[in-house]
Amino acid sequence: MTVYWPDYVESTCRQNYSYLASEDFLLSVYHFTALFTIPLSIFTFYTIVRVTPKKMKNMKVPLIIAHFWSTNLDLCFTVYGAPYMFFPSAAGLPLGTLRALGFASKWVAYIGQVSIVIMSINFIMLLENRHSQVPLIEVRITNQKVRLVFFSINYILAFLYILPFYLDEDNQLEIRKFVLKVCIPCRIPCPTIEFYEKYTIVLLKGGEFLPFLSMIVGLIIVLSQTLFFSIHTVYYLNYVKNANVSESTKALQRKFLRYVTMQVFRKVKGLSVLKRKIQMTIPYTVLVGPIVYSLYADRNDYYNQTLNNFSMIFMAVHGFLSNSCTLFIIKPFREFVNSLIRGNNEYNASEMWATHANAPPVSARLGSLVD
Repeated sequence: MTVYWPDYVESTCRQNYSYLASEDFLLSVYHFTALFTIPLSIFTFYTIVRVTPKKMKNMKVPLIIAHFWSTNLDLCFTVYGAPYMFFPSAAGLPLGTLRALGFASKWVAYIGQVSIVIMSINFIMLLENRHSQVPLIEVRITNQKVRLVFFSINYILAFLYILPFYLDEDNQLEIRKFVLKVCIPCRIPCPTIEFYEKYTIVLLKGGEFLPFLSMIVGLIIVLSQTLFFSIHTVYYLNYVKNANVSESTKALQRKFLRYVTMQVFRKVKGLSVLKRKIQMTIPYTVLVGPIVYSLYADRNDYYNQTLNNFSMIFMAVHGFLSNSCTLFIIKPFREFVNSLIRGNNEYNASEMWATHANAPPVSARLGSLVD
């Protein structure tokens, strides 16, 4: 590796770092993960197109959209972004194909952060879809044009929430001084040699008001929508009575809502309660865990490059779990996979529709993922 930044300081402290803290280790794991997640993503796309029954035809496009953004996030971690982060500072090094193609590091980071935010927007869309399907609710989006405008605004905001991180054109050498300056405690007292590579970028020196304000506003907007659609739906499904809506219909809607909010493997007969709880917590842990760790590192000026690398690896596993959930949470897809495993070539997707044999079809609009 060629040292690029002139603020490099030779130190014996780097001799304490192991292979696990290096970019070679992280990139190798990224590539190894991609060997599994990319074929699985392709198979999931094929399953959606090939297996979705006619009665679920309204779900095909939403399923493809949701899977597209999930695959995009997966590829961002393992292929074209491949971030090597320097928590607790807002600094990182892209290791993926976009860097090889000459993309500026700051915009590679921007694409990665937008990809994560869009996943939260997709979750809001799923909740809104379940919310709009409950006939008891009077205040809901029923017009498709209004829904498209609502989704469009959320997508646009997803690109704007973290934009203030990338508007500062300060000289990188000046910003890096705030990360490397002699202090008690130091943000990064002894960064790995990768910190001095040409493509390493420090986005913030710390204490900037506009990025902080933008993050708070974005968090409030996302959480408020999430809480509104989820709490409103749960309340009407469980506590509001209406003679025109049968209990079986409400039970089916509650099941759909659980599918959306869990985003995990469907409950399989014979699994223990402990195993089902593990299945429920893993998808959240791989995303929330690293985020919580980064906040802890920022709060306590804690630098551990090995833990930084493993936090990125955990997030990269999201693609594998997301694809698996899509394949096993939806009954026709799950039966199709089981038929392939058993070598059954007579599988007929049109025969698989609802969890309850007599349940009526439930329409799905843009943003629906499960039925």
